[in-house]
Amino acid sequence: MPITAIELLAQVPDSTVYVSWWKLVLVFLVFAGWTKFAEWVDKDTVAVNTYRVAWNLGVLALGATTLGLMLFVPIFGAGIAAAAVLCLAVMLGYVLHRNGLVVEHDKVLTAEHIGRLLSGKGGKGEKKLEVHEFVRITGPDKKPVTLPDDNEGRQAFALAQAVLFDALRRMGSDIFVQPAGEASKVRLMIDGVAADRDPIPRAEGDAIVGFFKRAAGLSLEERRKPQVGRLMATIADKKFDLIVRTQGSTAGEQLVVRILGDERTFKIGDLGFTDEQLGRVRDLLHEQHGVLLFTAPPKQGLSTTIHSVTRSKDAFLLNIQTLDYDDEIRIDNVTQHLHVPGGERSFYDDLVRVTRTDPDVIIVPTVKDRGVPPLLAEVAKKPQVITGIHALDLYDGLRRWISMVEDSKLVARGLRAIFHQRLARKLCTTCKAAYKPDAATLQKLSMPADQVLYRPPEAQFDKHGQPMLCEACGGSGYSGRVGVFVLLENDADVQQAIAAGGDELKAVLMKKSGLSLQQQALAKVLDGTTSIDEVIRVTRPVQQPRAAAPSSAKAAS
Repeated sequence: MPITAIELLAQVPDSTVYVSWWKLVLVFLVFAGWTKFAEWVDKDTVAVNTYRVAWNLGVLALGATTLGLMLFVPIFGAGIAAAAVLCLAVMLGYVLHRNGLVVEHDKVLTAEHIGRLLSGKGGKGEKKLEVHEFVRITGPDKKPVTLPDDNEGRQAFALAQAVLFDALRRMGSDIFVQPAGEASKVRLMIDGVAADRDPIPRAEGDAIVGFFKRAAGLSLEERRKPQVGRLMATIADKKFDLIVRTQGSTAGEQLVVRILGDERTFKIGDLGFTDEQLGRVRDLLHEQHGVLLFTAPPKQGLSTTIHSVTRSKDAFLLNIQTLDYDDEIRIDNVTQHLHVPGGERSFYDDLVRVTRTDPDVIIVPTVKDRGVPPLLAEVAKKPQVITGIHALDLYDGLRRWISMVEDSKLVARGLRAIFHQRLARKLCTTCKAAYKPDAATLQKLSMPADQVLYRPPEAQFDKHGQPMLCEACGGSGYSGRVGVFVLLENDADVQQAIAAGGDELKAVLMKKSGLSLQQQALAKVLDGTTSIDEVIRVTRPVQQPRAAAPSSAKAAS
């Protein structure tokens, strides 16, 4: 029997609303909670220096997944329960992650934090100075350096954080804090160039010095004698070693913090050798005897190069022994001996002990003591010897080595190769600007007439007249440094020239060493690594210090 229209109307429910209002309220509340959590994570990841983009993407994915569970799971109760469990798991995971990155006072959802919330004092405390931890600092005991409770300590913490964060952000290598009357000077070394910050009140400078001394476990009472300590700094996933040095002066106590970053893991392929040079260096490192002599002016990466060469040796198969005046850079699987000046034994005595351990390789990064070069030249008949001295150029380095060994025949017989290097700043890959030099410049540099080169960009300003600085390099136009090398291997002609000395030695070196240092540097201009102005700066002759007489072993210090 057919259904009539009246019967169809009778089957229509009283209400035509098919959406449950209380379910919508639950969905809205969950979504509102997710929004607040996402906003907090975005800000908090910046405050604790963790992975902002990754966490934001994760929280966004959490929101989409939660919404899908609540809307599309057939059983609403099961869907919202699954969504709630997922949200709580991610929230708890983030809280545990960020709490592991901050000092105790800044942790959330701890008993202390909940107690402050219940007492109405909030997360930071009513009267305590608000301080942000931009850099996580770990002390020599491997424990985080905690934020002090007193405001004086918190201010010192904040001042040190600001200076350290600025240095790390700009890829600095050193921080200097020096008293100057009623003020303190703060200087950073950025890619080998000094960058002075605005002077600060003397009390603030002393507070920074005190903070680093306390963090590094140094004596706060000792303000005259040199002290050395070690810390670790972390920004996101990037770690740095900090070598903290303090020493008194007539003006007051001064602080030097050396920052060690990527150079802690460099090998020879990371230094800047050309492909042809790199092949020759690897061949030399496979040899089992002779002296490899590295030279450079002060502050031009000599010790970094020698440590990189050390890492390039096979420490599992070879007995590698090093002797140095400090242990700033540590190398896995290499026996590193530390000489303590002023002790019972001289550096020479310590070196004799090293030679008696039957080493395959002896490495002395810097020669300072008289008597050491002759011993190194003598023992190089069996183990390979790798060492370094400060010198103005390749010829000056060889001349100094001959003078220090005091036996030209021994030098000629034992020297396997000599290197000289300078460090050139690398152009910032984010902001470097292409240009075409004039024809006269290109001709003078023996470059093609259509050659395009690169240099730092011209200064740009916003509508308010404020400089617009590149975020990657801070407006300097450079970021990082690269080595420029010349290399000379010893052969019969060089041995004869060493014996003859004088002008003949210089002439043979110029003939045998191939491209000059400036020509090697210009090759890095052609490939866009650096600029002409930088090549001119780093290859100009270095004035020889008076104390660096070639007859003194202390010329290499």
